[in-house]
Amino acid sequence: MAVQMSPRWKREPRTQRERLGHEQPGTALRGPPITLSCECGERAEVAYGEQWRCPSCGRRYDTARIPREDYGSIRRTQLRFRILPVGYGLFVSAAALFFMLTGNIFSVFFLLPISLMAWFMLIRPVHRKRYRRAIADLPRWDLRAD
Repeated sequence: MAVQMSPRWKREPRTQRERLGHEQPGTALRGPPITLSCECGERAEVAYGEQWRCPSCGRRYDTARIPREDYGSIRRTQLRFRILPVGYGLFVSAAALFFMLTGNIFSVFFLLPISLMAWFMLIRPVHRKRYRRAIADLPRWDLRAD
């Protein structure tokens, strides 16, 4: 039985993936959003290089005026601190897969709760403290309206 694939332009459009919480498309690789606060009290999260016009007072802010090196250092710091959770998850998944393939299913039921407890009680608090210390030293900007 052969599966018939139709060309891309004839396929049904895919449903959009539901974004969780504050997640924006592409923030993992393009960098974190920049929070702009207008003098009138409006706030918005904008990607680097974009312009934002305040809907209340009409002031315009341009994030491209932020030095590229400064924003690059923030982006590198964010990516560096994402490595540990991803690596830990991959390690636990590989260990669980190893136990399942060797027939030690009971060990998986022991591994998963222990690894979650280790993450939330030991590793994550230290990781967050180091991340907060790292981002406290990063530059901040005070953008003025054009």
